[in-house]
Amino acid sequence: MRQLEYLVALDNHGHIGRAAASCYVSQPTLSTQIRQLERHLGVSITERVGRGIVVTPVGHELADRARIVLRDTDELLELGRCSSTGLIGPLRIAAIPTAAPYLLARMLPVVRERHPDAQIHLDELKTAALIDDLAAAQLDLALLALPMPAPDVEYLVVLDDPFLLAMDPRHRLARRQTVSSADLASETVLLLENGHCLRGQALEVCRDAGAREVGRGGTSLVTICQMVAAGMGVTLLPASAAPIEARRGAGVVVRPFSDDVPKRELALAWRRRSPAAPLYRELAGLIAQRLADPSPSGSPGSPSQEADESSPAGGSSAA
Repeated sequence: MRQLEYLVALDNHGHIGRAAASCYVSQPTLSTQIRQLERHLGVSITERVGRGIVVTPVGHELADRARIVLRDTDELLELGRCSSTGLIGPLRIAAIPTAAPYLLARMLPVVRERHPDAQIHLDELKTAALIDDLAAAQLDLALLALPMPAPDVEYLVVLDDPFLLAMDPRHRLARRQTVSSADLASETVLLLENGHCLRGQALEVCRDAGAREVGRGGTSLVTICQMVAAGMGVTLLPASAAPIEARRGAGVVVRPFSDDVPKRELALAWRRRSPAAPLYRELAGLIAQRLADPSPSGSPGSPSQEADESSPAGGSSAA
């Protein structure tokens, strides 16, 4: 089974080093196990091309079959780990990068309270990789934004996450209590790099509003907010991220939209055929209730923050 995992990793990454890193083993270990699998099956799984190694057509076909075997095996183990009342043993949870740092800390206490015998393992993955791992039974639960192009996945929306406009406290719009989508027409909007679902959602808002231009993509919301604080532009920040990225002293303030408030829907997802699906469904409902609770602290970008961080007069527009 371990050799089949290595084969699938090699087929996924197409590179011995990256495949070994994804399996947390050394390159020699992975190469040795692949050679042993080749001897056992009597076929060539890899072929040396130049200075690299590629998976043969037979190897690709074997990897496809191996994915099914590994998924079914994981579901068999999952059935043994769950009872009618709770989850037991490893529970693998992953979230998209624009949600993991801001919501997992609020979700995990719910998981521990409801399933104290579960051994939680966390990861952070972009949407495409997250869906692939979920479908391959490499994950049990996934937190991601809708829409979700995965027909064999069941999900429950756990949070409506409105976008806020984030800006330098000296920005002209920081003087307002709310902003409108029309205000984006003359702004440079900073977005995440390709691969983040939040980029696509923000692009739709920018195009509808006729934003002047879209800045170069940042690698994370942290980076984008640092660019905002430096006066390089504005950005659309999920409300779930605002308590951290627009906290007092961060150099960023946020304002809500007054018209057609843009938002994203975050959902907790699991495999439809998972033996633990009823428990996951119940857990998602509990998490939705917890995330719906208002934060006890004041929201970032409040008038008190504005008074501390905004210049008293003559704010400059973002570049």
